[in-house]
Amino acid sequence: MAKVEQLLKAVADLKLRAQLEAEVASLKDRTRFGLVYERHLPETVIVGDTDPLKVGDHVRPKQTAEVEEDFRIVDMSAKTAKLLSLKTGEELDVPIAHLLAIKRFGDPAYVGIEALGGIRRSKTRPAHTVINGENFHTLQLLSFIYERQADCIYIDPPYNTGARDWTYNNDYVDDTDSYRHSKWLSFMEKRLSIAKRLLKPDGVLIVTIDEHEVHHLGVLLEEIFPAHARQMVTIVINPKGVTQGGLSRVEEHAFFVYPEGQVMESKGDDLLTPMKEQEAEEGNEEEKAVKMPRVRWQGLLHSGEGARRQDRRHMFYPVLIDEERHAVIGAGEPLLPIEQEDGTLEWPEPDLDVKIDGYTAVWPIRSDGSWGRWYLGHKTLRSFAEIGYVALGKYDAKRKTWAMSYLYRSLRQQIETGAIKITNYDETRNVVKVEYSSVPIRRIKTVWHRSRHDAGAYGADLLGDFLGARIFAFPKSLYAVRDTLAAIVARRPNALIIDFFAGSGTTLHATCLLNAEDDGNRRCILVTNNEVNPETAKRLNKDGFYRRDPKFEQHGIFEAVTRPRSEAAITGKRADGTPPPGSYLSGRLYADGFEENVEFFRLDYLDGDKVELGQAFDAIHPLLWLAAGARAPRPKNVGSGDFFISPECGYAVLFRDDAFRDFEEALAEQDDISHVFLVTDSDEAFAEMRERLGTKRKTMMLYRDFLRHFRRRAQ
Repeated sequence: MAKVEQLLKAVADLKLRAQLEAEVASLKDRTRFGLVYERHLPETVIVGDTDPLKVGDHVRPKQTAEVEEDFRIVDMSAKTAKLLSLKTGEELDVPIAHLLAIKRFGDPAYVGIEALGGIRRSKTRPAHTVINGENFHTLQLLSFIYERQADCIYIDPPYNTGARDWTYNNDYVDDTDSYRHSKWLSFMEKRLSIAKRLLKPDGVLIVTIDEHEVHHLGVLLEEIFPAHARQMVTIVINPKGVTQGGLSRVEEHAFFVYPEGQVMESKGDDLLTPMKEQEAEEGNEEEKAVKMPRVRWQGLLHSGEGARRQDRRHMFYPVLIDEERHAVIGAGEPLLPIEQEDGTLEWPEPDLDVKIDGYTAVWPIRSDGSWGRWYLGHKTLRSFAEIGYVALGKYDAKRKTWAMSYLYRSLRQQIETGAIKITNYDETRNVVKVEYSSVPIRRIKTVWHRSRHDAGAYGADLLGDFLGARIFAFPKSLYAVRDTLAAIVARRPNALIIDFFAGSGTTLHATCLLNAEDDGNRRCILVTNNEVNPETAKRLNKDGFYRRDPKFEQHGIFEAVTRPRSEAAITGKRADGTPPPGSYLSGRLYADGFEENVEFFRLDYLDGDKVELGQAFDAIHPLLWLAAGARAPRPKNVGSGDFFISPECGYAVLFRDDAFRDFEEALAEQDDISHVFLVTDSDEAFAEMRERLGTKRKTMMLYRDFLRHFRRRAQ
């Protein structure tokens, strides 16, 4: 059979041949081992009421907003617009008041944020941020102010189960859609590619998923993060199980994507080993004080891969012990192979009964009777034996050898840091006695089984306590999210955490819990839309309420779940003023709330021309506050002066470049300004001002940098 390249040469039309060859080359470039899928574009997103509509704009009538059919305005009168259906070509007249503006993906979308209020209960902590908006465009916005600044991105995206649990092109994707998996992958790829730019060099991405897309997601993450390590954690979230035919499912998964060398640790709990001290009492809380475990020494005999004598010849030597004192004394020289004339190696057999310097010689013998090797070299073992870091165990009559153990590197490091203390030295046995000074740090395992991860009791039930009703399907367990975040940010008290599939707001709640445990200043940014579930939307449409109507929007995720949950968690009061009943596993009352701050925003689609003319500053100003760290209360009235400086918030804005001299003098007196924003139309003027301000502050040009960012992201 002829190759496709040979067949192409037979095409007589040179122009057509060139086009076909280009398409084939493109396909071959994309066809490799890994995912092969259609890169669908979600064509539009409803942006609602922005600036006045005009001819050429793309819209949808409110009454059919849930249907995947877009229109373009071809003519307008004072109150009516003539629309052309981009799907059927038909025309219809619709009142302008009944139209919703839409934005095509791939076109530049200039977005800012509109402040919706907030809560302040702390004078020192930065504010968390909750944004109501389409997450693709919100991620573009966040990449403008937070590129390479996120310590952890945690997301719980739609699982694509075939249920009506996620929208694509504003239409629900169900299990009858033959492109369901392809659409989901395209949907995720675009968002994860932007998210990658948000992560610090040592930042970690965590994505939860279930069996419907777990394998596709794993390969997609490998493609987007080729230089990162990836591990999948299995979390038992429903011990009772869900049976949908076949086996009863109890788990979901979490992919950890991280730079090589990242360590996931937890205080006193590897999240799998049974906590026996808590199993005796039914319903006992797992977060009660953990019993101090004993320090577990490492066996000296190497096990697993590379454990044979031939694998490390210099680690086959006799360990010298004093049987009467039950002590390790030292080590003899390695018994090395002898090279024969023909190049082969002869491996001499040790004499198991011989004494060396009067001491018993113990050789590394594996469980199957073959020769093994030790973990340590003979010189290292001698030095460890001198300070009591090697202990003699029991005699194994079957193998004719002794068990031995030593303090491995991690334990020695904890001795140096004080986490483990030496409490005694047994001169007879020549060994130290050690114990933990505090609850030890343990490496987290890849299977988690804790009752606090139950999504029923600590997800749905807990959320119901804060909202007063069960109105959100399948929220995460607060403690499963807390443990997931802690694996990354427990030692990062000032971490920036981003969740752009925020749902019910569990990530912010868990961040508050972590801060309360160690007095941290971690800051969380949540992004969620205000999608109304299809059954409720259908009922509201029947009653005459549509998107952007207040009575419709109040039933959306942001308005009905994310915001009230966040407010109740921080204030300790539900929307009706009553305290949530109950307490956290630590004993802290829900009603106590947290000493935290939070600000709420709505994504605002801007006119690029108005941005360039400086007429959209109110929508951009909150971004400047966020970029500088959301430290103090956000200034509400910047004023109309030549410049604005906020030492408390850490940023300054120059509105008129001819006032730079006064601005520069005012800045010279401020040490807390980390971000400077210069409004100017001149690249030369900006370059000169930035040079004079120096490099200790991050300096940006408004509005050029803002507009260029979104134009570049649309390409």
